[in-house]
Amino acid sequence: MRQTTQTTNREAGFSLMELMVAMCVMMLITGAATSLLVGAFNVRSREDQRTEAIADARRALNIITRELSNSGYQLPPGLSYNSSAGSGLVPVNGLIPGDCDATSISFVSNLNGNTGGGDLDVNDTDEATKYQFMQTGDNSFLVRSDLNPPNGSLVLANRIDGMQLAYFDANGNDVSANVAQATSVRINLWVTINAVGKVGSTGYQAPSQVRLSSDVNLRNATLGTF
Repeated sequence: MRQTTQTTNREAGFSLMELMVAMCVMMLITGAATSLLVGAFNVRSREDQRTEAIADARRALNIITRELSNSGYQLPPGLSYNSSAGSGLVPVNGLIPGDCDATSISFVSNLNGNTGGGDLDVNDTDEATKYQFMQTGDNSFLVRSDLNPPNGSLVLANRIDGMQLAYFDANGNDVSANVAQATSVRINLWVTINAVGKVGSTGYQAPSQVRLSSDVNLRNATLGTF
């Protein structure tokens, strides 16, 4: 009698349980990767917001500093002013009393006073200037205005959230109540960086505030007496 042995070949594969475990692991890995990606995007968005806001404020601060340092330059003798607080002679520092406070500053300078023609007025463009921080609803702006015709205005920065000006004499005393005695002005600007993401989530960026400051010496204030 002859016996025949048959061998059955089985194909390799995964059981249902193995597939379920693999799917769960993949879901966990995908979820973790997604969370990290969202966090990275939040950080990038926050840094872009911060960079743009600071650049806008710094550019405006540089312009104010440069122009304000010329305040009082080559002023004609007996130059008078008119402001909301009254009228009188412009002090040697070039600031216009009554039109300078914590959020705005007005000043004059005879930029072409040393030319061969001997210009004796401050009636030309950029020779009478005002900077003012303004708020309209939820929006805030730093505006530069030319007080001489054509009396144009320009928004220097629309990303700043506040400005504060302080006036000091040569001894460092605060003379904000009498700006005619000022020999320097401190300009503070600040910007608020909004929160990105939700509290407790990966990559959440809390709100913060960045301050920029500049001390401007009114170099022409020491050329005369108050």
